[in-house]
This record gives sequence, C-alpha cells and structure tokens, in this order.
Amino acid sequence: MGAKIITKTDRQMEDRQQAVAGDAERADTLAKARAFKRTWLELAEALASVQHRGSWKRWGFEDFDAYCRNELHLRTSTVAKLLGSYRFLETSAPRVLERARGNEGTVPSLGAVEFVAKATERGAADDETLSTIRRAAFDEGAEAPLLSRKFREVAFPEDERDRGERLRQAILQTARKLAQLVAEAGSPVPKRIAAKVEETVGELLESMEN
Repeated sequence: MGAKIITKTDRQMEDRQQAVAGDAERADTLAKARAFKRTWLELAEALASVQHRGSWKRWGFEDFDAYCRNELHLRTSTVAKLLGSYRFLETSAPRVLERARGNEGTVPSLGAVEFVAKATERGAADDETLSTIRRAAFDEGAEAPLLSRKFREVAFPEDERDRGERLRQAILQTARKLAQLVAEAGSPVPKRIAAKVEETVGELLESMEN
C-alpha cells in the first residue's frame, strides 16, 4: 500500500487538534471531523453535543456555523445532513445508535439514513414497505443507490406535475444538445437541413421556456 496522502486541510486540522489538546471535547470533535467519512455517526453525535451545550461560544466563535466552517472545515449543508440524520435516528431508530455505541453491527451510511428519513417524511410508502426499507438500510447495510433502485418508485412516486416537469426538462436538454451538434463544424448534417433543425428547435425552446 502507498503512503497516506495528507491534504493541506487535514494538516491544518491535525495542527489545530494538537493545539487544543487540553480541551477534550474540542480535540475529540476535531478528530471525528477528520475521520467523518468512516465515522459520520460519531461526528454527528459530537456536533449535536457541541450545538446543544453551546461549546463553540467558549471557543471564541461567532456562532455554531462559523465553528463548523472554520475549525472543522465542514459546509453548512454537510452539517445539516449530519445533524438531520442523527436526530432522525435518535427519534425514530434509537436502536441503531445503541448498536453503534456498543460497536455491534454495521453503522448505516449517511446516504442510507437520509433516504430512510426522506421516505418516512414523504409518507407515500405503506408501513410494511417502510419496515423493509429500514431493515435493508439499518440491518443489512444497503447503500443509498441500492435503496433508490429498489424503493424509489414506491417511496417517492411521481405525480402528474412532477412527471410533466421531468419530461419538460429532458426535452429541453435534448433539444439544446441536438441544436449544438448539428451546428458544429464538420457536422455530417447538410447545411440546409441543419438550418431547419435549428429553426425548429428554436421554436420548440421558445414555446417550452415561456
């Protein structure tokens, strides 16, 4: 195996972790932020604790978001996902947290928990299907892409409006691509036909974008 690649950000966080070693909570949260790709649940729990206690105040940060951005190098959207998924488990699947704390079984991925949380919030799937989704994510370790392939249609069914908008966007994208291809230099499409295609596509785009 090759040597581990240390990024500039990771080096900065390592230096900061050493500098604040005297503050166990702060150093521990930094350590979990550095390793959150494999220990996202530990980091989420630490962040929830820091936010609840307001620890960032005594560390000299303007607010919780500033602490996460500047010390942990985490985007606001990432923090929202971490905390949202953690709190979903805390309220809806506490056994997953208990199992993780006891190092029993596999910790579900962040994406898998997000999928289950959104499916539960949407409420389109019946209780039996939701139980199957939870079992697949929390007990069998299914990742988000697999959950999406198996359960997307039943958990997130499209209504007529959603389907129409999806088709509209697909048509617009395909039309723009067609116009671009026939207009490219060296295109095998005769210029006379290419001009007609461009004109027709222009009319199509104008009618669908208004």
